[in-house]
Amino acid sequence: MANSFDIEQILALIEKNPNISDLHLSWGESISYRMNGDVVREETAGKLSNESMEIVLRQLFQWNPQRFDKFLGDKEADFAYVSKNNVPYRVNAFFKTGRVGVVMRKINAVAKNLEELIFSDIAESIKKNILSAKKGLYLVTGPTGSGKSTSLVAMLQYLNETRNENIITIEDPIEFVFEPKQCIVSQREIGHDTRSFSNALRSSMREDPDIIFVGEIRDRETAESALSLAETGHLVFSTLHTNSAANTVNRYISFFPPEIQDSISDRLAESLIWIQSQFLVRTKDEKSRVWIYEVMINTTSIKNNIKKRAIEQIDNIIETSSLIGMINLKKYTQRLIDKQIIDPKEVGWLFWAGQQ
Repeated sequence: MANSFDIEQILALIEKNPNISDLHLSWGESISYRMNGDVVREETAGKLSNESMEIVLRQLFQWNPQRFDKFLGDKEADFAYVSKNNVPYRVNAFFKTGRVGVVMRKINAVAKNLEELIFSDIAESIKKNILSAKKGLYLVTGPTGSGKSTSLVAMLQYLNETRNENIITIEDPIEFVFEPKQCIVSQREIGHDTRSFSNALRSSMREDPDIIFVGEIRDRETAESALSLAETGHLVFSTLHTNSAANTVNRYISFFPPEIQDSISDRLAESLIWIQSQFLVRTKDEKSRVWIYEVMINTTSIKNNIKKRAIEQIDNIIETSSLIGMINLKKYTQRLIDKQIIDPKEVGWLFWAGQQ
């Protein structure tokens, strides 16, 4: 593969394996990829040269010299790429110890149904109680590589197919391209269609939106804008890199200075409708991976504890609220173990991580 100097030949090979999620290319190293969570090196393919990495980068930049030169100046670039087989990728190009590296995350070309991702009873609850909502803040959280984008694409596609509304997405970069169904869909990419998340969010108020997807909440300004949009009658979806519902609430509030955190807690308590935290783990047969979820619904009890800043009570409420659709990591994992889908040894670490 390394001797071909053709990114399309490399992508064609990894696209044949649905269990490969990421491709790693670096000058002076073997071609590597992540399969079922593990990094695999193609040692027999040889090592990539400086020349081959330059050709790969120019191909990814569509042979546009301005984009290539900008990368050399900025030393990093985030962008989307679609292969000849119409498989989309999220690409990060960067320098490491003076050498060029590229990581390409493979994105599903077709939106999954919610039932493919999560137990059917929870999927039905999402559709009935959450995706029917007209306003509020819906947060999907988890570490990098936990499939947050896959979950959000599934939900947005469901809305696209079932509601007659206007969806605006603000992404960095655009990963999945939606074909408008019942909805109007406007997708905006940071750096290409708008300068920043905050600029795009302010502008979105004048674009007659019903549903807004913000790729990631990274700072106070974006957190404030997302909250304001939810308060003014919009259904807002976004992500954070947090490991549990309680941690997510704390993180959201912490974007703001201490003197206004009480008022932010009140506003968040009134606008939040759902937090979905997720992880990916290997299946028992080690042939694929499956999601593990924690689900928090913003009930009156949750709302009151957010207002009081008694965030430590959220875990207990989720634990005792399974009859109304909430579920914690332990119970969701146990359902997967009982169905012989995962091995208990694979998820021992997860319960510690979920408490952070």
